[in-house]
Amino acid sequence: MKDLSVSIITLTYNHDEFIAECIESVLNQTYGSWEMIIIDDGSSDSTSDIIRGYTDPRINYIRKEHRGIASLAENYNHALKMSRGDFILILEGDDYIPPKRLEIQQPAFVDPQVVLSHGKYAYVFDRKKIVYPAAFGQEILGNRPIGSALKVFLQGFNPIGTQSVMIRKSTLLEIGGFTQPAYLPLVDYPTWMKLALKGTFEFIPEVLGFWRRHPNSITINQSDQIFVGFIRYCDEFVITFKSDLTKLGLEDFVKNKGGIGYLSLSWAALSNQDWSQAREYAMRSWSCREVMSASYQFKTMLALMGAYLHRDLPAAFKSARKGFYTRSIGC
Repeated sequence: MKDLSVSIITLTYNHDEFIAECIESVLNQTYGSWEMIIIDDGSSDSTSDIIRGYTDPRINYIRKEHRGIASLAENYNHALKMSRGDFILILEGDDYIPPKRLEIQQPAFVDPQVVLSHGKYAYVFDRKKIVYPAAFGQEILGNRPIGSALKVFLQGFNPIGTQSVMIRKSTLLEIGGFTQPAYLPLVDYPTWMKLALKGTFEFIPEVLGFWRRHPNSITINQSDQIFVGFIRYCDEFVITFKSDLTKLGLEDFVKNKGGIGYLSLSWAALSNQDWSQAREYAMRSWSCREVMSASYQFKTMLALMGAYLHRDLPAAFKSARKGFYTRSIGC
């Protein structure tokens, strides 16, 4: 396979504490055929000065007026239009990647059916890095046969970490680029769902990205909005792609859509001691149990028990699970 270039899209806003490590992780790649397109959403800190300090011609920097989260898809698609590579890699300005990321991942696209490659990723809490095991099997992670990943997406859950994703650009353009409904502060979930109808995925069981978790993270501050948005987008997706989903034999998943999303909302309500809301969400999740795995059925039962007993039972479960299943890497 000939060397094909990778376009790395980096959106950033007030990441002066992290942007240097992000850029350095790209400069340190063992695979050199890349370009980095950085879109700055009008940072008010020293992010701009730090970026301009890098003179590598493969780094393209565009600074815009600040428009916020609502402009994510616009900025991603601006970078996509500028890109010259055959593959697209997303790297947020507060995240970073291991040195062999491009070398390891780019060969996944030798198979022309592969439209998206992804792998493991590590959560970064200050200097501690934690890797969680993949929660799903190869059918879901590999989207084999085509459309299989939708069995989980339709439950209102994203099984693919953006921090590890590389996409075949031609397919991304075929679906119209990155998608962001007005009610979602992200582009990954709806975009991956559309790609799941176009080809297979390739899962690489190695850590391909480092996802920094800090108080300003969107996924921390707007988690409830995100899961409500996932469920809403499921409804829209089903309407738009009804015939495709029927051909793929996913009627049961369409009928029982949103179950994991409701479960996540129930757990959030329990942590806020909103017992009534937790019970409502847990009951809605339980009504979707026909397509949920035994693990998620158990978690839903835990949520129901907690809601009726007025106890945050999932908190103890999450604490025990973190200690038993997680693996730390480095420091």
